[in-house]
Amino acid sequence: MLAFHVIPDIENAYLMKIGMLENDAFKENLKLLRINRKIELYKERLKLKREIDEEEIEKQLDIEFDSIDEEFTEMQEDLIYDIEDDLTDGVASEFLKLVNIIYKNLIKKLSPLINFDNNRMDNQLYELLERSYRELDLSMMSKLQVICEQIRPDSSLTIGDMKTLKRAKQKYLDLIDENEEIILNIKCSDSFDKKRILEDENLIRRTKDEINQEIINTQKDIKKAERELKKLKDNGV
Repeated sequence: MLAFHVIPDIENAYLMKIGMLENDAFKENLKLLRINRKIELYKERLKLKREIDEEEIEKQLDIEFDSIDEEFTEMQEDLIYDIEDDLTDGVASEFLKLVNIIYKNLIKKLSPLINFDNNRMDNQLYELLERSYRELDLSMMSKLQVICEQIRPDSSLTIGDMKTLKRAKQKYLDLIDENEEIILNIKCSDSFDKKRILEDENLIRRTKDEINQEIINTQKDIKKAERELKKLKDNGV
């Protein structure tokens, strides 16, 4: 739930409130990087007493910044997608609710940690269930539900001897430790830092102020770099 639902919801909410501003800051920083790189190329040519070919320099910059431009375009497209997707949040919420209901029902029937008498087909169905849940494939999960109703109408724990039960208990304890570690790692991730910001209006305001200040400072640096570039161009001519 944390990995497939909570974190995407946090990321989407963060993009809606702060992401557009971060994109603006990224765009300004990209512009500054390109101008500074252009200054370097001008200085190299002036040092070598080479003629400055503006078209040649722009082509070189296009090549160097191509991957960064692509990354920025992808960020913008993702942001637009998330803003549009926000309009269908109600439908998405109902969809996720249905997915989770089916998953919880099927996991009781297919998990090898609950059903010790699982055969090969049961385990294959279990793998399909986990994959379809990760991919939120409701169609596949519905098919699995129909199959399970036929082969496992009731889920029950198979009770074995004490040795079997001890092994099962240890397996559960190991799984609990592993899952607790995974949950802790997720809650220490950048996404949960964003969650902390989103839950505090003061932090949201402070974060926006910091980003706006960064944009203002970058724009000042851009103007300064543009003046330096103009001087170099004049010297080149």
